[in-house]
Amino acid sequence: MNKNALAIAIILSGILLGVLHYKLKPAVDVKQVQQLAQNFANSATWRGQIAPDFEIKTTSGENFQLAGNVGKKVIVLNFFATWCEPCRAEMPELNRYFNSNKDHSFVLLGIDAHEDQSSVRDFLKDLKIDFPAGIDAGSIEKQYGVVSFPTTVLIGVDGKVQFYESGALANAEVAFDSLLEENRRLLQSGKVISTEAYKLGAQKQPALPLSRPDPPVSNDEESKLTPRAKDIAARMDCTCGCDKKVHACTCNASTKIKKALATDNMEGKADAEVIKSLNKRFCMESM
Repeated sequence: MNKNALAIAIILSGILLGVLHYKLKPAVDVKQVQQLAQNFANSATWRGQIAPDFEIKTTSGENFQLAGNVGKKVIVLNFFATWCEPCRAEMPELNRYFNSNKDHSFVLLGIDAHEDQSSVRDFLKDLKIDFPAGIDAGSIEKQYGVVSFPTTVLIGVDGKVQFYESGALANAEVAFDSLLEENRRLLQSGKVISTEAYKLGAQKQPALPLSRPDPPVSNDEESKLTPRAKDIAARMDCTCGCDKKVHACTCNASTKIKKALATDNMEGKADAEVIKSLNKRFCMESM
């Protein structure tokens, strides 16, 4: 083969590889790009803020107070729900990381989205979760601005939020290792926040700032909702496939969900149970 033929063959091979790469490369998911951008915005908004103090009882009956651990350990909070598939998917990874680091001034605490004790215990037992978890009545979720599950927050030994991520974590080492190492250095050098200083800072900042308030919605069904129903609509992802919450969306599905929230009897049901039921009833009903 002469030089010209060889050059042509190389060029054609390059073109073919380029075409194959283009054909095989997954198309850009606009929603994923938007979510990633929002995650970065959230992280920038919350990073450096004093973590709001709270107390919660774990499923094993122990009390966990943030103020009693800040400055002594690196603390990771994982907000989850038993009906949330991404939560279930990331739990084994979080559990593995917890077991690898629990003896090194590190604690991981699961915070469930106000479900019943039996459901949460069964969920944790089924997944063989070793880290402690408690059930939130909704106040901690609001303090930390959680609007979707899972959401993971890392609090450093300075008492400040150093990591805030909505969505399942695929690699805990990538997410936490560098922060864990830096905080351990601060612990060893004694450069940590005292309990008194943390409590004072937490009193001045009882909740994290909102990163992006949803726009108000003009909807006839909105005016019929009780405060609890409005809260559910503000936290529930719309089933039409958009990136909005039910109260902010104007599609057919969101209208039906709001009507159901206004008329259904929710007495005796946890918010998570109501959301799960509505998801099943109105899944992809935007047509």
